[in-house]
Amino acid sequence: MFVDEINLSVSSGAGGPGSVSFNNLNSKTKPSGGSGGHGGGVIISVNQELNDLSHVMSNSSLKAENGGPGNKNFQNGTHGQNLIIEVPKGTQVFVDNEMYADLHNDDSSYELIQGSRGGRGNYELLSKRNPNPQICEQGEKRNLLDIKLIFSIYSDISIVGLPNAGKSTLIQKLTNSKAKIGDYEFTTTSPNIGVLNNLDSLITICDLPGLIQGASDGVGMGRKVLKHLRNTKFIVYLIDPSNENFSIDNQISMLSSELNKYDENYRLIKNVKVINKSDTLTKLGNDYLYISCLKDEGIDKLVKLLHEEFKEDLPRIYSEYHKIFLKKEDYNIEKTDNQFICSGEMVSNMVNISGNNDSVLDEIFFRFEKSVLSTEIDEMGAVDGDIVVLGNLEFEYKK
Repeated sequence: MFVDEINLSVSSGAGGPGSVSFNNLNSKTKPSGGSGGHGGGVIISVNQELNDLSHVMSNSSLKAENGGPGNKNFQNGTHGQNLIIEVPKGTQVFVDNEMYADLHNDDSSYELIQGSRGGRGNYELLSKRNPNPQICEQGEKRNLLDIKLIFSIYSDISIVGLPNAGKSTLIQKLTNSKAKIGDYEFTTTSPNIGVLNNLDSLITICDLPGLIQGASDGVGMGRKVLKHLRNTKFIVYLIDPSNENFSIDNQISMLSSELNKYDENYRLIKNVKVINKSDTLTKLGNDYLYISCLKDEGIDKLVKLLHEEFKEDLPRIYSEYHKIFLKKEDYNIEKTDNQFICSGEMVSNMVNISGNNDSVLDEIFFRFEKSVLSTEIDEMGAVDGDIVVLGNLEFEYKK
């Protein structure tokens, strides 16, 4: 089954915990505890062999590998393996309906989430303030992200028209495609792709499902079809003169309008207007290219025109795009009565310490005093005796 959109929950690997150890066990001096390994990141990578997203359809929640724990004698934990999600060329990555990557190169890769940091062991926490730390950090938790992947077919030529215009028949004439044909409103429900015959160069053609009026607003298969034009180089408008509802000119006007309403940049894609079923017409004009798929008339003229167009490589309207994904350390302070309840990633990292209880508390208080939390709580009107809540820790506020 052809799959061009999926929603996924992805997460980095958690950082491994650090270790508390000493080379001199009796005096607890000469810290030697190793740090935890970083968790794996999440990377979106292009695989040239893929043609859609069906290979990841069933995996709704994917996780990178956790970092390994630190150990005594300066032994750091191993880093977790990255989660690599392979996608076809022409895939966009969205977070909260905002595009963060548009992948067009054969070797494209995009780091969506960095691996979570491993916790520092007591050797790495050594400082003038604390020359023999009896604490270690537990490592950052996983970073979870909901994403959407949208794939748009990579083709050189796309055939666009109303249902039953003869698109599937035309692609059979032009290529080695085995497109199925039926006499009903939506003749094609999935794109058919083939390679243009009788040419030295490799030119791919895509036959898209039929468009109807209102397609750009989501009528019929509308927007699902129109998105597949963003990565094509050339459009063949295939017109059906026997259509009872739209004249030739009205079909061209309607199709052009729907494409441009969906994406105004589609105006930049070169195109040709082709009238099919010319054998049913008594008079042929000079404004368009006339063919008959049924009678095999005019097909050679169309092939010659396409050959001429592709003597020089035509551009695509979109190219490689990466947005730097900056995840800020978030925090929130909620004031209720005489309490200031602090939450968020900053708080989690602040209190995610283990070891000697007194040393742990001393380190948390030190980090709190040096953080933006202390300043903001003071600006929110905290007075001596108010309660500050950091995760599971509560203490009295003092200026």
